[in-house]
Amino acid sequence: MNSKQALDELLDMIRSADQSFLSERANLDDQGKADGYQHIFHMLHIATDFYLLNDPLHPRFKPLSDGMYKILGDNVDSAYYFTQVRGDQEYIIRGQRFDSCYLSFCLYGGQPHGELSERVTLNINHTDIEFESDGSFEIKLTQNPKGANEFKIDPDSVTLFTREYFFDRPSSTESRLSIENTHPHPKPEPLNDDELATRIRTITNFIQGTTLVAPLPIDFPINEFLPPFASQYRQPGWGTPDNIYCMCRFRVQEDEYLQVRLRSPDACYWGLQTWNFLMQSTNYLDYPVCLNSRTIRPEADGSYLVTLSERPAEKNWISTAGYREGVLVCRWLLADAMPDAPSVSLHRW
Repeated sequence: MNSKQALDELLDMIRSADQSFLSERANLDDQGKADGYQHIFHMLHIATDFYLLNDPLHPRFKPLSDGMYKILGDNVDSAYYFTQVRGDQEYIIRGQRFDSCYLSFCLYGGQPHGELSERVTLNINHTDIEFESDGSFEIKLTQNPKGANEFKIDPDSVTLFTREYFFDRPSSTESRLSIENTHPHPKPEPLNDDELATRIRTITNFIQGTTLVAPLPIDFPINEFLPPFASQYRQPGWGTPDNIYCMCRFRVQEDEYLQVRLRSPDACYWGLQTWNFLMQSTNYLDYPVCLNSRTIRPEADGSYLVTLSERPAEKNWISTAGYREGVLVCRWLLADAMPDAPSVSLHRW
């Protein structure tokens, strides 16, 4: 059966997937390697939702991450959803927005079988959408947009991601979102052998592509931020052009702490948090691993001083959550200007 062959191909790929994080280039410590093996299961879980249980003709929004499953650079203060789309179809997204500071819908173009996207084909955020007084809205993705809340879907569009950011996510209300294909299609029937094989191979492609970007293929200096960079429309992967990113590989022992000093331009949202090297947020359910532009407390001169450590600090503390090495990532949404890279200093208690 084709599906058996496709499953064998997937299993063969998974058997070799650890080379992406065991390699000398990845340069991970033992915890990073353990995270790599866990990441395989995260990828399998999410890819099953995305590609086995999803259909661009009958799309449904699937969660990209939660407190346990994480992938592709999740943010502690965000909610993300995904669905497959096709550029020859037309879609209506209906929703109601409540108290988020940012909401967007990003279409990506490329190959339709789980490969890394090649470019952003459309980016819509809340500033582009006309809302009703109660926060409800309806937008159309169509080949021929004609009015307000209608936006063009390109022929090579294959995936759609939603992003929603909050200053206080645990106390906030996510937008209610749904998507509908306006073109009529018969109701789905059980997958036959060929269709199942195609979906399994799509999962394989997605996991292979994800291992190209996670662990991060960057040569990081230790305890020093690289220059900030803006995500581009023609940048492969699933970034948003609304974001500016800045990253630092941290290394801190039990009796040490890092002090991070930064200034920020005006932005819809900005935040500083920790990832592991697989671009997964650390344990935000049990530790304070993120500060944002509402929760951080400024210094008298308007700068911000953050402490990263295992031991609690009195002000602007980010916990290492048990990690000795990881990634500090700062991101700015809809920033007025390019920020300067934060400075870092290492101290002992």
